[in-house]
Amino acid sequence: MSKVIEGIIECPFYIKEGSGFITCEGVLEKTSATHRFNSNDDKISFEQRCCCVNGGRNCIHYRNVSLLYERGVRS
Repeated sequence: MSKVIEGIIECPFYIKEGSGFITCEGVLEKTSATHRFNSNDDKISFEQRCCCVNGGRNCIHYRNVSLLYERGVRS
């Protein structure tokens, strides 16, 4: 069953989320990165500020991964 938050995530690098963590496409090829938060409330706040708006562009991890695509390192 999908979660409501997953329906409003805009970031193209988002993979999944759970209690206190978000998993995204990794900077290294064929990897993922899991971001752990001190609390589930902190994670939800981050998702609302970064993952769900402006295509995820408010997130530093988004900027690092998107730079790989912009430079043609990843396709």
